[in-house]
Amino acid sequence: MEITAGTLHLRPWRAADAGVVAGALRDPEIRRWATASPGVPDEKAWLADRIEGWADGSSASFAIADSTTGEVLGHIRVRTCGTGTGEVGYWVLPPARGRGVAGHALGAVARWSFACLELSRLDLRHAVANPASCAVARRNGFALARLLTQPSPDGGDELVEMHLHTLAPPA
Repeated sequence: MEITAGTLHLRPWRAADAGVVAGALRDPEIRRWATASPGVPDEKAWLADRIEGWADGSSASFAIADSTTGEVLGHIRVRTCGTGTGEVGYWVLPPARGRGVAGHALGAVARWSFACLELSRLDLRHAVANPASCAVARRNGFALARLLTQPSPDGGDELVEMHLHTLAPPA
């Protein structure tokens, strides 16, 4: 499955993307805002997990690429929860930040999720301390549903406050 949305092309990850993934998994900002423990960065395991998600239907992971050059700009993933709902997460590589990549990809993937996966709701979690992700969610129509507290993704004892945003399909 591939999605072309204006200046972006969303496509499944490939083994050839290992170098891009290795850099992303070591990026301090991506690691800082991860909502799940990133563990030890291993691009091959990360890619295998994304490919397996497509194979078993548990998730749809896309490399966000420039539709003209093919340069990978980021990542977006929808995990299906088995209840007709999904959860979306994303990251953007440093050179592409501040250019609207996350918001544009989120809008395209949300529309695709409702049309092709027939989801009844799409959730998005982010750290309260990450106002950029909050803005991306709001601009795409995700409503703030509630405040959550979860263990720190780095495995420490501290708790992290999270926003849970939700989006329903258009009527």
